[in-house]
Amino acid sequence: MNKQLIIGLFLLLAACGGGGGGGGGAAGNDTPPSPSEPDREGPPPLIPDTPQAEVPPVSAKGWQFYEPGTLVETHEADDFLHLDGAARTLFVRYTTVDVLGNPALASGLVMLPEQPQFAEGEWPLVIYGHMTTGAADACAPSHASADSTELQKMQQGDEIARKLLSRGVVVARPDYEGLGESGPHPYLRGDSLAQAMRDMSSAVAGHWDEVGDYWVAAGHSEGGVAALNSGSRLHPEARDLTLAGVVSVTPVTQLENLVLIAEALPITGLGINEAVALAALVAHGIATVDPDFKRLLLEEGGLSERALALWPDLERLCLGDLSRPESWGGLPPTELKGPRGDEAAAEIRRALAADDVRHLPMRFDVPIRIDVGIFDLVAHLPYAEQLVATYRDNGYDVDYYRWPAAHSPTADMAAGSIADWILERFY
Repeated sequence: MNKQLIIGLFLLLAACGGGGGGGGGAAGNDTPPSPSEPDREGPPPLIPDTPQAEVPPVSAKGWQFYEPGTLVETHEADDFLHLDGAARTLFVRYTTVDVLGNPALASGLVMLPEQPQFAEGEWPLVIYGHMTTGAADACAPSHASADSTELQKMQQGDEIARKLLSRGVVVARPDYEGLGESGPHPYLRGDSLAQAMRDMSSAVAGHWDEVGDYWVAAGHSEGGVAALNSGSRLHPEARDLTLAGVVSVTPVTQLENLVLIAEALPITGLGINEAVALAALVAHGIATVDPDFKRLLLEEGGLSERALALWPDLERLCLGDLSRPESWGGLPPTELKGPRGDEAAAEIRRALAADDVRHLPMRFDVPIRIDVGIFDLVAHLPYAEQLVATYRDNGYDVDYYRWPAAHSPTADMAAGSIADWILERFY
């Protein structure tokens, strides 16, 4: 291997071990599979579906006729999901719009503070986006159970949530489009992530009169991408609300460069297995918004026969299980490609670059905070520095913080400072 390839492999190993990225389809969907989805025949899957908690079935009627951002169901969440500082933790469903423009339901958690420190009608609202867990319904944080293989990533935002709850802030945590509810999850697609954040803020503020007129979009890794997209001029404001700030912890940027380096690796093993699973999630996410790309992958030789046989795993397993040898983790990167694999890989790189947060036209009136870990090799330091420099060169108001941490621990280490910064946006 040449030096560049070794460095790239090291980055991918660290990236996957650090945990973070995006999500995807939907195990247990009530929509039939697309005719273009390959069928898995033969013996039952070697890996059982990723464990998940049961959630109440959909009971709302006529929700398709409500405007996006309307809360249609609230249920007491399992005690397992309760955090110190929360008077109530609720599993909720709200209306939204999917990437095709169709009415859809989305789910998430709403945490109401135990000791509100603001007058009614003034409660601060923070929408907090989670890091990558996978693409199946089981990967939705609101479906978390004690035996979930993605529990650590699902709970990574808990410390920030506790800090905010203790200071009278309402914290809402969306699952994102297609996670936990019908439909695929458009992994790392900025429009979809911004829609999830915006519609949840409107739904919460519209349901609880105690919530004020301002909200902050925050998140970690994929959630950091969601928060930044919420502050883009490309996206409308939430209904009857004003965005007061954006907090992005370890946002993923320039992922196409890591994909390029990894393509030629002929081996698998610890670290590379998770990189392959992540690449599969990326491909799945692009396929949800691009029918031509989906045909290229599934019908026209973009994926190898082995990869085609594993495609259904993306809608029943979360990231850790996808990384196992019995699933995508057993494929070396060079064995992902079919006869037209180079075309598919080039399209993945193009789509990642086009939708990268470094190109977002951010709002000039919304302050941005970006937190990165010095030892983070998912959203590693050089790329983070370039992102901040680009934003500042464009005239955006950016506060930038570096922490002696890897990808996942950065959010916990920065939690107190982040909570202070957020509260300042509401004074």
